This record gives sequence, C-alpha cells and structure tokens, in this order.
Amino acid sequence: MKALFFLLVVPALWCQAQSTKATAEAADTSGFAARLEALRQHYQIPSLSIGIVQGKKLIWYRGLGYADIEQKIVPTEHTIYHLASVTKTFGSIILMQLVEAGKINLDDPVTKYGINLGARWGDDDRIKLKHLLTHTAQGNSFNGFKPGYSFGYNGDYYGRLIKPIEQEAGRSFGQLMVEQIIRPLGLTHTAPNPADMVNFSLTGYDRTAYDQLIAKPYDLVKGRVVPATYPSYFGPSAGLLSCVSDLAIYSIAIDEGRLLSAATWEQIFTSFRSPKGKPMPYGLGWFVQSYKGIKLLWHTGWWTGNSSLLIKIPEKDLTFIILANSQDLSRPFYAKYDIFRTNPRLQKDLRASAFARAFLDQFVFHSIPLSY
Repeated sequence: MKALFFLLVVPALWCQAQSTKATAEAADTSGFAARLEALRQHYQIPSLSIGIVQGKKLIWYRGLGYADIEQKIVPTEHTIYHLASVTKTFGSIILMQLVEAGKINLDDPVTKYGINLGARWGDDDRIKLKHLLTHTAQGNSFNGFKPGYSFGYNGDYYGRLIKPIEQEAGRSFGQLMVEQIIRPLGLTHTAPNPADMVNFSLTGYDRTAYDQLIAKPYDLVKGRVVPATYPSYFGPSAGLLSCVSDLAIYSIAIDEGRLLSAATWEQIFTSFRSPKGKPMPYGLGWFVQSYKGIKLLWHTGWWTGNSSLLIKIPEKDLTFIILANSQDLSRPFYAKYDIFRTNPRLQKDLRASAFARAFLDQFVFHSIPLSY
C-alpha cells in the first residue's frame, strides 16, 4: 500500500467526484452553500467539508474556507478530519459484531471486565455494558443514581467498552477497526489517530502522505482563530479520522445493511428504554430523535481543533455529513453546563446546531428536491 495508495486511488476518486459534482449541481439552486458559508463565517470556523448522500451516491459536496489558513488550502471531500465522537458509531458496530457472535452480552455487569467507574459508582454490579453504550450508567440524585433510568452523555464511560471488546475478540480495537470496517468497506482515507503510531500503522498507509491530507487544527480564543493541537487518543469513543467521501461510503453501507444483521441495525437505531419504559435520546451508539414525525439519526463530535456532525434521515434516504477543523461546528451542543458550571451537558436536540437546522429546513421539511 503505502504511497502507491495515494497515487492510484486518490485520482480515481477525484474523477468519480467530478462526475458526481456535475449531476448534483442543481441541488444548490436555493443557496444552501451560501447559507453554510454564512454560518461558517459567523462561527469563525476555518474549514468545512460538507456532503449529502442520497440514492447510494455522494450527490452534493462543498469545501468552504481553508483547511490550512497559512497555506490557503481549500478543503475537498477528501480532506481528512478528526471525527471525535462520531467514532462512537464505528465503536458500536465493532461491539455489536461481538454480540452477534455470542462473545459479549450487553446485560453483563461491567465488573466482569474489571471496569471501575470510580466515585459513587465504583464497581457497582448493577451497571451493565448496555448502560455504558447508551450513556445511562450514571443515574442522578432523583433516582438514587441507579443505572438505566436517565441519560447522561459520558464519553469516558463509553470508551471503557474497549476492555470487553479486546478481551473477547482477542485482538486490539485498532485491528478490529481496520479488519472489520475500514478494509471491507474500502475506506481509503479513514484511519486510527496517526498520533497512535501502533494502531495507525495497521492501515499500511504512508504516514507522511496521510498527514498532508489532514486539515490543520484551530481553536477560537477570545474571538481570534489560533492554531491548536489534535488529541492523541484512539478508542471506541473517539480518535478515528476520515473524510466526506469515506463517510459517504460508510453511510451507504449502513443503508445497505452491511456489517451487521438487519435486526441488530434496528436495535442500534431504536431508543434505549429505562426499566419503566421511558425512551432515552440515544440508541446503541447513535442519537435517536423524532421531529415533526420524522426519525432523525445523528451523532456529533467535539474535541480540541475538530468537530463533526453526521445525520441520517432514513425516511428521506438522506445523509448529511459536515466536518470542521475547529470546535465551533459542534460547540452549540455543549452550550449548557451542570449546576456547578464544570461539565458541559450535551444537548439532545439536533436542532441545537444551526448547520443541522439549515439542512433539515431546506431538504427534509421543505422537501426541496436534490437532483442527480
């Protein structure tokens, strides 16, 4: 593979994308790109790569701003970004593959795998793997902190799923990601965090060539855009890198029911319910929401120097992908804090994002057709 991968695959993808662009041009007649550009400038986001998938095709894409401000590099659908928590949707697939194989039971207590959540939770046998997967492990003061009764987004707890995954698979999470998702789907720009040299090397990609395709990270500090440093973590909760063209392939594979059985996909995209039957805003690795009678499946990502948003509307056969090289695409999801002003509380409504509202308003609820 190595550098040859970039010499052979990237030109072919570029040619395919040019054909797609020509047929999807009519989709922008209502100024969707202009609206997104206005939002990009409002939030002072250096770079956005955006795509819409329909009919098993990437039918529309745009690159806005600069992936590298200093070098004035305009992003494309192949520009690579950190996905942050959108990685959780991939982690869910790997976990559920082990569930289907009979190696993991979601009702197993976390203590079976030596997971200790600390604080008041410690090694509580009542906390099951399903509670980590659905962000329902913590409970709250109103229900005696019993797991399963309330939603509290916790990326650290989700990341603890690496223990049962690796123990029962007998392989590293990175190996599973490469062998069971990246290679089978042909995701040529998707990889574990390059800062994790062991897991990145599993792809066989040339590190120097890959780094050149990654958007530079930035942050907004006191109203000024400044360079930032990407996190080095890689695991079930974050740390995967990808691009619009690869996420389009990933989305199409989900629509085709690949990687998992139809029953498992249905379970993933169904709201987890409390012991009293209360639906939660999260399924198994995805937010699940209903708005105006339409089911919205989505996940956001937010970390230093990067943010992302992946939205699927099964009823409309639509997927919206938007990736950024600063936190500010997804910052509105984390605008509210707990009563001590210490921990951000993730918003459970997709429409907290102005970018999501732009997409939903134009293509989902106003039903402006996408021509292709």
